Amino acid sequence: MHLAKPSWLGHFDDKNQKTSIFSVHVHPDGSRLATGGLDNKIKLWSTASIIDVDKADDHSVPRLLCTLGLHNGSVLCVRWSNKDGRYLASGSDDQLILIWEWDRSWSGGSVFGSGEHNIENWKPVKRLSGHQSDVVDLAWSRNNTHLASCGLDSLVFIWDGKTFEKLHKLDQHLGFVKGVTWDPVGEYLATESDDKTVKIWRTTDWTVQAEISEPYTSSPTTTFYRRLSWSPDGSHVATANGAQGAVAIAAIFNRGEWRTDISLVGHDSAIEVVAFNPVIFMIPDSDDADPNSETMGSVCAVGSQDHSISVWVTRNARPLFVCQKPFDHSVLDLAWSPDGTQLYACSYDGTVVVLQFLNKEFGTRVSEEEHEKLLSKYGFTAREPIILESTTQLNLESDYAIAKRKEKSDHMANMMAPTDSTTVDMDISTSETSINLATGSNTTDFGASTILPHPLPSVETVETQQSTNDDNEASKNTNGVSSTSASSTTTNAVIPQQNVTVTKDGKRRIQPQFLRGSLTSSTPQLQPSISSTSEQIVVTESSTPSNGPTNVPTILNNHQKSSTEDVLSSEMDAPSRALPPGGISTLVIGNKRSASSASDLTSQSSNKRQNISRSQSEVELQPSVLRSSLVSPSVAMSQVRLATHKVLNYLAKDRLDGATLKLECYNFNENTPSQIMCTRGRTTIWFDYVPSAVILITGHSQYSAVACEDGSIYIYSSAGRRLLPVIMLESSASFLEICRDYLLVLTQVGLLSIWDLRNLKAIVHSVSIAPILSSASLNSDDFTSSVSIISAHVRSNGIPLLITSTNDAWCYHFDMHVWTRVYDPRYTSKDSTGSEIGEVNDGGILATLENYARQGGARNLGSLSHLRRLGGNDTPEQPNHLIGYLENQLISAELVNSPVEYKKLLFQYAQKIADEEAEYRLHELCIQLLGPTNNTDDFGGRAKSNWDPFLMGMSKRQLLEEVLTILSSNRSLQRHVTEYKNALNKCWNVIGCDPND
Repeated sequence: MHLAKPSWLGHFDDKNQKTSIFSVHVHPDGSRLATGGLDNKIKLWSTASIIDVDKADDHSVPRLLCTLGLHNGSVLCVRWSNKDGRYLASGSDDQLILIWEWDRSWSGGSVFGSGEHNIENWKPVKRLSGHQSDVVDLAWSRNNTHLASCGLDSLVFIWDGKTFEKLHKLDQHLGFVKGVTWDPVGEYLATESDDKTVKIWRTTDWTVQAEISEPYTSSPTTTFYRRLSWSPDGSHVATANGAQGAVAIAAIFNRGEWRTDISLVGHDSAIEVVAFNPVIFMIPDSDDADPNSETMGSVCAVGSQDHSISVWVTRNARPLFVCQKPFDHSVLDLAWSPDGTQLYACSYDGTVVVLQFLNKEFGTRVSEEEHEKLLSKYGFTAREPIILESTTQLNLESDYAIAKRKEKSDHMANMMAPTDSTTVDMDISTSETSINLATGSNTTDFGASTILPHPLPSVETVETQQSTNDDNEASKNTNGVSSTSASSTTTNAVIPQQNVTVTKDGKRRIQPQFLRGSLTSSTPQLQPSISSTSEQIVVTESSTPSNGPTNVPTILNNHQKSSTEDVLSSEMDAPSRALPPGGISTLVIGNKRSASSASDLTSQSSNKRQNISRSQSEVELQPSVLRSSLVSPSVAMSQVRLATHKVLNYLAKDRLDGATLKLECYNFNENTPSQIMCTRGRTTIWFDYVPSAVILITGHSQYSAVACEDGSIYIYSSAGRRLLPVIMLESSASFLEICRDYLLVLTQVGLLSIWDLRNLKAIVHSVSIAPILSSASLNSDDFTSSVSIISAHVRSNGIPLLITSTNDAWCYHFDMHVWTRVYDPRYTSKDSTGSEIGEVNDGGILATLENYARQGGARNLGSLSHLRRLGGNDTPEQPNHLIGYLENQLISAELVNSPVEYKKLLFQYAQKIADEEAEYRLHELCIQLLGPTNNTDDFGGRAKSNWDPFLMGMSKRQLLEEVLTILSSNRSLQRHVTEYKNALNKCWNVIGCDPND
């Protein structure tokens, strides 16, 4: 930083003594400096002579460009118009404002009555009268459409920036008004007065938006000025002459809330003037470990009666620079050069000081495009100012502000809430949710650091059903299966125990451990390629906390699963990727198995019919593999081959009704029927026998279903009545799932069927999943080269949901008869600024799918990580791609029947439309939600009879009401918003029109 104080620059009296300089301002092109002084004159100086010592001594370079002397009193304020600097406005204690314009046709001359020579000629073009006392401050709006003036008559006048007609008079101050500044967006005007208040005026109707008085109650009234300044990003207002007790401060309050949370403290006397640098900088973070870390921020200068100047930057509690007593009297005005590198200051002692900074002292300049983007969130556009056109827009903006404050309040409440996981019923699984607290802001803070809370990890509570008689014995024998005979020794698998930490408030934090289902047989077991359930998890108490992972994805879990069902899911034969045409003889039903093969897979005890009387069934059997299930010949000919479930001696599904209802199945040897039993506690509700071995069971309180190895399906009512004759499929089932009235079956050959059990009709009939697995390689046994199904579910509306090993989620569209991808892990939910897009952490299905994908899924992690890398590197960051991503998420939420997620995504989509000013999308969205109005039978090409006023139980027009509030955040769209708001109000107000119709 360099300081210059030219001795030749000043306003001189008849005795050639310097007189007071009350105001300075720099031309927008940076070539001229205007000063106003006690000698009733305005002087224009060449800045090149001021900042360059060599040019100051060069007589060929003019120092004084022009002297203007038409005022009859001291010139108290001078201000150039913005951008081109065409006009210069001056205010004086003669109660007048003069508007000056450069006359380029004039060749030069002398000032009448003095020996000063004018290089340039600035002539007065307008004389503005109206003030009844001294005019002490002036301010042009950013686009020069208005000029504001204030004076010691306690009045503020608003003048037209082109015709200079008087537009408004603001007279609510009760004391001298000594400072005025415009919001760079043009939405507000701020004034500061000796009545010890700062008033924020709304430019739409010129009423007071806010009045701030707290920092000024003890401030002195002896200052010449109270010149305040608005930050270039529009987020803060810095004010002069504040006080905390006897300490002088410059109070800074933020936009919207209008609270003075930040104060610049350090000057010994009252502060006369504050001025923000017009440039926004990327300021290095001094307290950050990363030397390349930068924060967008602003620079503010403060001038005081203690003869000193201080310069402050964002996030620093101390000033970047303090210039101690460069003057002999009070600092009265400050002005930054357009490039933000020079700061000019004037004093009552009649001198001017310029502080010249290096670029590196503040940081990197933010481009004009980025600057305008920051202002656009408040309604600014570079084309023209956006002024309110109706009270409808004003009311919607007020509603939007209230909603944002509530959102912020709820966000803070979530931050302070306990970190216990929340269990949400999703029709698919019991899913724990985590709360994402990552936030960001584009605004700047002074004297305080912005704290960004990190996401809190969710605490997963994993419940496993243990045997009612001997928990330890049950968990001990789960993975231990006899492989040769009853007398053979069995090696039990060692199961790692989970660590459970009990907090001070009695809550348990459990660290689950993943286990691979394994058999201790002499025949190695192939790793299954698909699974309908998660791995088995055993929970035991531990006194020591765990350092392992705390999150367990539960998207693959059913509502409540027993440990026996986990074993069922993990014991599966892998499908072959290289079956010869026509199949293999050993796959045909009826072929005999060799004795050695049978002995490898079964024990002697499992070939004997077991006694399943009520007294012995109280001792729960542990599942063990009897044999591999028989494979249908159709599997050998199919291009899609899913894994085959092995035949277990015992299967069970607990808590069908959420309590004690339980479905059990006992398989015996090949010649003995299998028994199915439904119990509640120790009471048997019903039982049945089926001729083929059961490989899958499912059910809830109303319906139950079992799938057998011969491809047959049995469906039961809650009383055990068979609802249908035996259903025979082309192959045995790989997945069996029931939800409400819908039963899903996915066979080994990749054919999906869904039946409506209440109406006994097919919703989906033998639809192939081959399009989902199109990338699979069918001529290789390399499991990593193909895509497989790891989960199959049915939603409460009958929609099937399949999840692949690459973590893609697919649904079947009933009307279009096609598979649609509802989740793609290659897409990211972050936009270019790092904020979350399309993510709703409410426990919904889409959020759970995304959380599951982020945690790596269940299998094929290598393939998944490759896709995630693609998503991270190649995800488009253009606004249209982000809007497209949200549109895909919206359709997906509707398809999977997730109304909570749909509503949140809809609001995010509306906000993105507002941010990007996507007018065509706005019209389509509003027409879709508004539907036909009463004065037309066809609105937007939609017939009234075909329009459904409800979407997943939500009123479309009520959703439109909230969407319009969000769209009102961008004033560029206010005409469209008002149009649809009026149409919606007409629908509400017409007699006989139901609000939800």
